[in-house]
Amino acid sequence: MIQQPLKVYNESNAELEALLNDDLSQRTVQENTIIKGRVEKIEDKFITIDVKGKSSGMIDKSELSREELDNLAVGGELEVYVERVENKVGDIVLSVEKARRAKAWKKIEDAFTNKEKVSGLVKNSVKGGFIVEIFGIFTFCPSSQLSDRPIKSPSEFINKPLEFYIIKIDNVRMNVISSRRAILEEVKNQNKDQVISKYKLNDIVEGNVKAITSYGLFVSIENLDCLLHSSEVSHLKISNLNEMFNVGDTVKVQIIEIDLETKRISLSIKAMLPDPFITIGEKYQVGSDYDVKITKLSDFGAFAEIDEGVVGLIHSSEMKHMQKNVNPKSMFKVGDVAKVRLKEVDTEKRKISFSYKDTQPNPMESFLSKYPVGTIADTKVVNKQDFGLFLNTGDNDIDIFVHYKQISFAETSKDLDDYNKGDEVKVKIIDIKDDKINGSIRALKKDPFNFFDDKKEGDVLTVRVAEVLDNAIKVNVGEERFQTIIKKADIALDKADQRPNRFAPGDSLDAMILDLNLSQRKVKLSIKELEKQQEKEAVEKYGSATSGSSLADILGTALKKKEDK
Repeated sequence: MIQQPLKVYNESNAELEALLNDDLSQRTVQENTIIKGRVEKIEDKFITIDVKGKSSGMIDKSELSREELDNLAVGGELEVYVERVENKVGDIVLSVEKARRAKAWKKIEDAFTNKEKVSGLVKNSVKGGFIVEIFGIFTFCPSSQLSDRPIKSPSEFINKPLEFYIIKIDNVRMNVISSRRAILEEVKNQNKDQVISKYKLNDIVEGNVKAITSYGLFVSIENLDCLLHSSEVSHLKISNLNEMFNVGDTVKVQIIEIDLETKRISLSIKAMLPDPFITIGEKYQVGSDYDVKITKLSDFGAFAEIDEGVVGLIHSSEMKHMQKNVNPKSMFKVGDVAKVRLKEVDTEKRKISFSYKDTQPNPMESFLSKYPVGTIADTKVVNKQDFGLFLNTGDNDIDIFVHYKQISFAETSKDLDDYNKGDEVKVKIIDIKDDKINGSIRALKKDPFNFFDDKKEGDVLTVRVAEVLDNAIKVNVGEERFQTIIKKADIALDKADQRPNRFAPGDSLDAMILDLNLSQRKVKLSIKELEKQQEKEAVEKYGSATSGSSLADILGTALKKKEDK
């Protein structure tokens, strides 16, 4: 509602009219504007403000902080926002909070338009980013815009004042997007120019390893990240940079490239060193022993430096006699000096191999000097596994392995049940394979297969049933009870009688040697072939081969004739 000037018709009141019209013109206010008002009254909940409008307005005291209220007095000034000149009841509607927000939004707009840096406070993290308070207005900063590196711990940014750029605003929705990364990149580029200007090609500098990747190292030189490609680390082939370097290591490098356009510096270590494969044949001889310095330990070996920049590998299999998978950390520590033997120099693959064990006494030689192959030794069981026994003589660290097939001529793992840890056992050293001593307990026993030394195929033997199986019977042969199998098909000539359950353990029966191989310790017995031979002999003696009669029929007829006669 616009207040119209008063019309005064009495000339005597002309002066009063002029004063009133002037006062009313000054009291004209507009909606959605920020003006300064005078405090007229301070009550328990409200503050009355004169804004030179038709009437005074009121604001809630909750819109002011405790400190502001303490410093506020009647007659003082306060900036307010005119929401409405007149509401339903004719009062003017004012707001201190909206005045502040409007002023803050104006600052936000100016910062966005002028691309100015602003100070913001990170309040908390939300999905996809962070809430940042700038000029009292909450803005959204995406996670990718808060830092120039992956954020591992969001809490490290909370309640920290930082500098930001306003990169997007929406006046309708009152949304603001802020970015800190833009400032970081700007500062970084300025720093890059400053750092790059200090150096030139072939300068040798020191830097700290910032990150290790599959393709190289990032080395920080005055906070400028420079690439040391894996191909520039060494003249030798490096399979894993993590085995050579740690984040934070100080390294000496040479500048081999400066790209002013991309503001990048490329580094090299090998450029400072002579190629070892050019002179290595003159300086070092394969098979000779050299002192080396341990520079790095890994799960599979130790890296050792034989000359400055010339690093080779002592594989875990080359560290200790009698052991292939030795933990390098149990043998060396970084900085140790060790004597090694130069095993191989591969110029094509650019690899150097060392052996530590070849410079150490071999306990195997000492063992064999006392216990050569064929020796019978007194031992104790020190370990038992599903596949055999480990025995030790007690005067060295080398164990003698006895496979379960070498315990008895039965060659069954059940023989292991007869032995326990600590048992005293006599054993014969039978051979050495892959740096392992193999022994035999059965070599000291009489071989039950010797029963067949004077036997031949076609001989008939009397055997005893040891076990009845589903498709065979297991029998013992000879006094030493050599065990062998008679298969179901060889149990009887008549198929109806080829039933293993016809027999019981302890039964004696005759069988023919069908096949005998002394060198392979194999024998095949057959009851069927014995019956077939007996039938043939009976037919020849008592009947016709074409009669179709069985052995029982022939023998029965022959016996009846004999009785009748």
